[in-house]
Amino acid sequence: MEQIRQYLNNQLQEMTDLLAQIVGIESNTVDKAGVDRVGRLLSLELRRLGATVTEFPQGAYGNHILGVLNAGGGSPITLILHMDTVHPAGTLARRPTRLDDGKLYGPGVYDMKASHVIALFAIRALQATGIGHSREVRVLFTSDEEVGSLSSRHLIEETARGSTLAMVMEPALPDGRLKSSRKGVGDFQITARGRASHAGAEHQKGINAVEELARQVIRLQALTDYSRGITFSVGDFKGGGVSNVVPDFAALIVDTRAMTIEDAAWITRTIYSLQPVLPGATLEIQGEFNRLPMECNAERLAIVERIQAIGNAIGITVDHGPSGGGSDASFTSAIGVPTMDGFGAVGDGAHAVHEHVVVSSLVERSALCAAILSNY
Repeated sequence: MEQIRQYLNNQLQEMTDLLAQIVGIESNTVDKAGVDRVGRLLSLELRRLGATVTEFPQGAYGNHILGVLNAGGGSPITLILHMDTVHPAGTLARRPTRLDDGKLYGPGVYDMKASHVIALFAIRALQATGIGHSREVRVLFTSDEEVGSLSSRHLIEETARGSTLAMVMEPALPDGRLKSSRKGVGDFQITARGRASHAGAEHQKGINAVEELARQVIRLQALTDYSRGITFSVGDFKGGGVSNVVPDFAALIVDTRAMTIEDAAWITRTIYSLQPVLPGATLEIQGEFNRLPMECNAERLAIVERIQAIGNAIGITVDHGPSGGGSDASFTSAIGVPTMDGFGAVGDGAHAVHEHVVVSSLVERSALCAAILSNY
């Protein structure tokens, strides 16, 4: 595998240039045109590698892209990536891509456009050195991960089904560790209904839906338990509309996270068991865990050990740890596909103004991915 490292070291400038080109295409989830521009570029790169490329047209979101190499070559390895970012159009004008002290800064560079380059060059390196890979390799680029993979979940599951390994190419933890567990993510909508009345003349006749929901916010936030990895965050609240009317409507969305499937079930039961505080008020509850937790269980540890052995053989130390965010790894692990997450670049600042990757990590992460594709 020393040939792989040498090849990638020689390609680092080209890797960096391609990454800057991809980051230079703004691709917020709701910007279909931008995401599709990224998709066309990636489709071209996949075809240059000899992949059979299939495009899955979408209406509201960008089109999903699937590249398949060595079709029929045995139980596949599936690489799962997303093209969308959280950064709205116009971000590049305020924060243009820049290289500073060995770090490349730019919106979406860490989460997860660097992973595009890592995956493509891992395959390119195997081809250029003649090492190759015996298994079928599936490379799936989706367009809506940042909003819960609403249009891509089924495609992710069907593409990964039957795979020897699903490699979710989310960025590494800031210190380079793989992500061996993922919190599950649940979104719940709670609507309170009361009775409208004049805020002055007939205040006593009203049932204030905003007050009802405000009391529920305090109740929900108090359920957060960091020792269990359980969090409740009310980030969207609306109600009322005019100050001189006792409001009869209020609604919120609460983001919930859990480290275990058992706790995800507990959160769901707890929210659906909420009862009104104010006499006469009613509550309507909807929602679920879109992504179940990916737990670091015995199966996950066995995958880590196998990857560690592959890494050791090429001089790369592989460690792992938990992540509080959600990802598509939850979908593949939930249907029984052996899954590992966090193969992307080393860096920091996902979704933030200081988002960046360590450029030199592109070589090491790509080499590790190539070694896995060749030896797993």
